[in-house]
Amino acid sequence: MVDRRALGATILAGLLFGTSVPVIKLGLNFIPPDTFVTLRFSFASALIVLLLQGRGWVQWSLFRSRQIWIVGFVNALGYVLQFQGQLVTSSSNAALIISTAALMIPILSLVYLHEKVGMRKVAGVLSGFIGIVFLVTRGQAVSLESSELLGDFLILGTAVTIALVFVLSKDLVESKGGRPVTGGIILATTLLLLPTVPFDRGASINLAPVAWLYVVFLAVFATVGAYYFFMKGLESVSPTVSSIILPIEVIVAVTLSVIIFSDPFNLYSGTGAFLIIAGVVLVSSAA
Repeated sequence: MVDRRALGATILAGLLFGTSVPVIKLGLNFIPPDTFVTLRFSFASALIVLLLQGRGWVQWSLFRSRQIWIVGFVNALGYVLQFQGQLVTSSSNAALIISTAALMIPILSLVYLHEKVGMRKVAGVLSGFIGIVFLVTRGQAVSLESSELLGDFLILGTAVTIALVFVLSKDLVESKGGRPVTGGIILATTLLLLPTVPFDRGASINLAPVAWLYVVFLAVFATVGAYYFFMKGLESVSPTVSSIILPIEVIVAVTLSVIIFSDPFNLYSGTGAFLIIAGVVLVSSAA
């Protein structure tokens, strides 16, 4: 019997994670990417230290581990690629491509952890990557000089880093626990993002109240809140059940993107979206 509260927490985490991609796209109209992502994680880190340290989210001894800094670096790189990529590609493309991290985890697990990959996962991976081709090309010849294509590749890099973070942090989570590792990754990521801010020098920045609203929303709800409810759900549901977070996240993100930005969808991109979501579902639900 699945704990309803834990299941509800997992679903809520998926909803919150799903809001991040369109909110990032909105915020990039006001704040340049490196400054924006650093502000997001700085606020999130402050909340973790001030409010969640007593709940086991901060374990200072963890920062003596080289592994937490490696994971933090990969995570920081992934977010820089995402925020830069979202400058030039559509929000719905970003959401769908990011979701393919679920397809890369089995591949990396096979190489890094030597885990077996069943036929269901293989089918999911193939479905997802065929979907990316449909989504990116929309049935047309693609110019290698297209800024949107560059953005899509940057977002694909983000998906790779998400999968790497999952695989590389697995040993840490098993030995230290989910909460302190999650808190440690967010804090390490913040520190490693700080040196990227000078790269925005000369870029236009508008710290209007609505811009701060996007920063605070991402920090409070789409980072700390989403991870908090995700960890809350993991306390009582299996990883297989918690994997429903991935399809929920991508459906929410794409739906909001189409509503807010009127992102273009034709038969090819719609087919690509379906194949990606189907692949994510197959991989996420595979035992």
